[in-house]
Amino acid sequence: MVLAGPGPAGVGRPRALVWAVPGPLVSARPGTALPSLQAACRVPLMSASPVDEHLARFAGAQRAALEATRDVIRAALPGAIETISYGMPTFKVQGVAVVGFDGFTHHNSLFPYSGSVIEAVRAELPGAVTSKGTIQFDRDRPLPAPLLRRVLRTRIEEINASYPKSSGEAKEFYSNGRLKSSGRMRDGVMHGRWTFYRKDGTPMRSGSFDRGTRVGTWTTYDRTGEVHTETTF
Repeated sequence: MVLAGPGPAGVGRPRALVWAVPGPLVSARPGTALPSLQAACRVPLMSASPVDEHLARFAGAQRAALEATRDVIRAALPGAIETISYGMPTFKVQGVAVVGFDGFTHHNSLFPYSGSVIEAVRAELPGAVTSKGTIQFDRDRPLPAPLLRRVLRTRIEEINASYPKSSGEAKEFYSNGRLKSSGRMRDGVMHGRWTFYRKDGTPMRSGSFDRGTRVGTWTTYDRTGEVHTETTF
């Protein structure tokens, strides 16, 4: 609170009281009610994400194991988004599920959304309980980070191999989950508009193909996303 108005404090006309609070200046003249400091200083809090809320259901060592698993996935896939899918925390790239995880009464589980991924890493899972779609791990300890990263790399490779789709849609991802290229294929060759990206997610180059041949104007971008050069074919 500060005093405002002419003359020294306590001399002449009473001065207004000005409350130093965030936002617009709030003042009160003598005889008027002062604002509630609690209300004036209230700062909106960020709401917890659905994944945060889901993990908050667990306690102690199990919650720590699940959060450690989440942290490894986050670091390995900065290009992915976190969401709840099929009732469990899931990381997706461009809408495609890469991996999910969840906790249960006696164990935790990793879901690579692929039975073939589990088969590819089975030799690295001595003694682990697996099924067609899940890898179980200790309730109170996270899955070893090197193994988890191996699962993620294998799953990204599998997603890349699933393109192009029958519709012609084509995408490729870096191992960190960021988009490497996006466009369409026709009769096995690039056709139509394509965009290529750097590993940090920034656009690198874009332009069009006509049945595998570059046509029109192609644009190259610098790392800030600004146009660097344009070339006409």
